[in-house]
Amino acid sequence: MDKLVAFFKNVWFRRAVAVLGWGYTLFAVWVAFLCFGYYFQVDNPTPLFVLYLFVNFCAAGIFLISRKQLLTQINAYVLPIIVFAIMICGFGNWYIVIPPAAVMVVLFFANSSNETLKTVLGTMFLLMFVIGAVGYIGVQMFMGKVTFTGVDLAQRDPDYEKLSDSGEFRVVRYFSERGGQKIQTFYIEETEDDIKIPLGMCKRVMGCEWIYTSEYDGAPTDSVQWIIRTVDGKKRELLLVDSVVRENPYLIEKLEEESTSSSAQSTPKSLSTTLIKPPSDSSASTD
Repeated sequence: MDKLVAFFKNVWFRRAVAVLGWGYTLFAVWVAFLCFGYYFQVDNPTPLFVLYLFVNFCAAGIFLISRKQLLTQINAYVLPIIVFAIMICGFGNWYIVIPPAAVMVVLFFANSSNETLKTVLGTMFLLMFVIGAVGYIGVQMFMGKVTFTGVDLAQRDPDYEKLSDSGEFRVVRYFSERGGQKIQTFYIEETEDDIKIPLGMCKRVMGCEWIYTSEYDGAPTDSVQWIIRTVDGKKRELLLVDSVVRENPYLIEKLEEESTSSSAQSTPKSLSTTLIKPPSDSSASTD
């Protein structure tokens, strides 16, 4: 028993634990990144939340063990900035925000750094969180929902998703209200940047492309469909939007980049495909 106690009190063990604590900090950065540009799709959120709590609980224990180490003391002043990013990017999703916030508080008060420094930085961090939260709420009250992805993830239809035949793209739908009328808006997203997490999937939303907006009367809709067409002898995945054929906006960007690159190299080379763009008055209901 004495050997076990001596092992846990060994300075090199505590230094190793302090290094491990930075692994949690990187994990918090990853969570902030996911909150910034991804949509969480989890079929059964309870087990995932329990796992998330367990990770944060272990992190709190790690920081308590290594609270006297310099690396942990530095970590105590880095983690609040990351948790602040999680709070702003995931505002409202308190099951994501509260666990790392609790770990941050435990670490901040438990670490044995200089008390004066702790008081000064603690006051600054507290003001940062208060002003950030009040500012975020104020902007929402006067300007409506503000998101970093350009869409309100709370309005996403979790039951609507149309994958292209290649599986590289998907069409998703969002609902909103306008003048008492329910509006449906369709976007296209790439699937290659999706991230698999335990018990769920994080779907990349940042950079999604708007396709079509129309009124929603509650009936099943086929306003947007994937179709295969042969263009210049090559099969292409195109979109049939309200009976109008449109090019995949992601492919338009790629083709334009290839065209610009070819022009820069002064190589006479035309695009092998034709861009199929909708006319400006393609649909009366299109925004």
